[in-house]
Amino acid sequence: MGLCTVCGRLMCDHSEDERDQTFEEMMRPLSPEEEEAMEKEPDDSPRKIEVAKKHAHDPIKKEE
Repeated sequence: MGLCTVCGRLMCDHSEDERDQTFEEMMRPLSPEEEEAMEKEPDDSPRKIEVAKKHAHDPIKKEE
């Protein structure tokens, strides 16, 4: 699950519309940059939110 573009958390109650993401974008695996932000930054961190917004619309790899 990707980081929330509103609060930067992994799990939250923000909707797809609030996050400006599709369900698939919300559920995609974290990018390496998001994983690093998750490990190093506290909840609601402006840096985590910045990283979440940067990766909000990353391409989604389809499983074969």
